[in-house]
Amino acid sequence: HEIRNPLAGIKINTQILLRKKDLPEMERRLLVSSQEGIEKIQKIVDDMLHFAKPRPSCFEEEDINHVVEQSLAVLQVKLKKANIASVFEKGEGLPQLRIDGHQIQQVLINLMLNAIQAMEKGGTLTIRTFLESGNGVGVEVKDTGIGIPVAHIKKIFDPFFTTKSEGTGLGLSISLKILQNHGATIDVASEEGKGSAFTIHFPAI
Repeated sequence: HEIRNPLAGIKINTQILLRKKDLPEMERRLLVSSQEGIEKIQKIVDDMLHFAKPRPSCFEEEDINHVVEQSLAVLQVKLKKANIASVFEKGEGLPQLRIDGHQIQQVLINLMLNAIQAMEKGGTLTIRTFLESGNGVGVEVKDTGIGIPVAHIKKIFDPFFTTKSEGTGLGLSISLKILQNHGATIDVASEEGKGSAFTIHFPAI
C-alpha cells in the first residue's frame, strides 16, 4: 500500500491534467509518457505481490471452453493490432473442471501475451482444448513466433528470468504457482524460428 496508493494518486493527477483542452502538445506527450510509466510500475508491483502472496483460490466447477473464450475476448484488440489471427479448436463434450476461473484466465492471458510478443511480424495463435486419459483436460496455447532457445527452456519458469527489455520475469512463475495449486501441470515444446506450444494438463475432478 505504501507504493500502490501514491502511484494511484499520481495516476489520477495525470488523468485530470490530460483532460485540459488547452494543453500544449509537448506537455500532453510528457503526461502520456508519465502515465505509461506509472502503469508499468503498477504492473511490476502487482506481479511482485502476486508472486510473494498469491490470493486464495476460489474453486468452482467451470467449463474450460468458456474460460478460454473469455481470455481470448480480453485480447482481441491486441491480436488485431499485432496482425495475429486467433484460432480456437474447441474440444467437445469435455468434463467440468474444479478451478478458480479468474486465476486460470490469468494464466491463459499470460501465455497468450507471451505468444503475441513472440510474433512481432504477425502470425497465428491457436488454442486447443482436448480430453486426456483419465478424464483430465488439456489446453494447448500455440504460436508461430520466434521460438525459445534450447538453453532457455529450463529457465523460463524461474522467478525473474526474462529475455525481454521490459517486464519482471514473473509471469510464468506466477502461472506455474497457480497451476500447481490446481494440481495441474504445464509443459512446453519449442523450435526456434517456428514457434512454441505450452500445454496445460488439468486433472479430472
